[in-house]
Amino acid sequence: MLTFCADKYLALLQKNQLDTFDKVWNYQVNWFEEPNERRGGWSGVGKIVLQDTQHTELIFFVKKQQNHGRKSWRQPFAGEPTFRREFTNLQFLAARGIGAPALAYYAERESTKQAILITENLTDFVPLDDVDLDNLSKAQQHILIQTVASEIKRFHNTGLVHRALYPKHIFVKNAQTAPQVAFIDLEKARHSIFAWYRAYFDLAAFTRHAEIWSSGSKQLFIRTYLAKQDLNFFDKLLCKMIDRRANRE
Repeated sequence: MLTFCADKYLALLQKNQLDTFDKVWNYQVNWFEEPNERRGGWSGVGKIVLQDTQHTELIFFVKKQQNHGRKSWRQPFAGEPTFRREFTNLQFLAARGIGAPALAYYAERESTKQAILITENLTDFVPLDDVDLDNLSKAQQHILIQTVASEIKRFHNTGLVHRALYPKHIFVKNAQTAPQVAFIDLEKARHSIFAWYRAYFDLAAFTRHAEIWSSGSKQLFIRTYLAKQDLNFFDKLLCKMIDRRANRE
């Protein structure tokens, strides 16, 4: 049985009697919504609040799944838990200094096709689509947009394509002063050797769902991502492809 527990959280989990698979699996969490059921399996996410030795409350998100996986090149027939990919992607991003939820615990049990993923809450972060640009000054808007674009480019430079890069999956902190960015919902993310594909797929999804952003904000976003003021033929072609995919019916 694959088990991971971050050293930082081991004592906390032990204190709260959550240091074994069965204890975590049987722990009652408050589901955000009814677990998603498909193909004889299910997957759900909930929230728990734990107290450390200083009686400080810490918020964690707990994901549980059973018989809920996808096939991969490593497991072309039996498949693997979808949370395993998120677990490995979170480790990968943490090692490269890309903002994402901190891993606390991951475990899977092959005999019952069950998996658990626990991450710490992104304190003081909010989804990007909850940030109203109209409440920011022009200078603040530009800094936020440029920071988001630059962090997405850093994310892509690791070789990953997010594959669900919607504003609700990009979290920001200190939007009015010194923005910080973190990415969530990484179970679909995978590696691609093609930089154009990473940009095309993710930026089309992002701009399609950034409905409250003006066309000027989206142009600043794209130009910052490309790190160019004057776009060449191939840049313009990529932008047209992104725009076409973002606006498809």
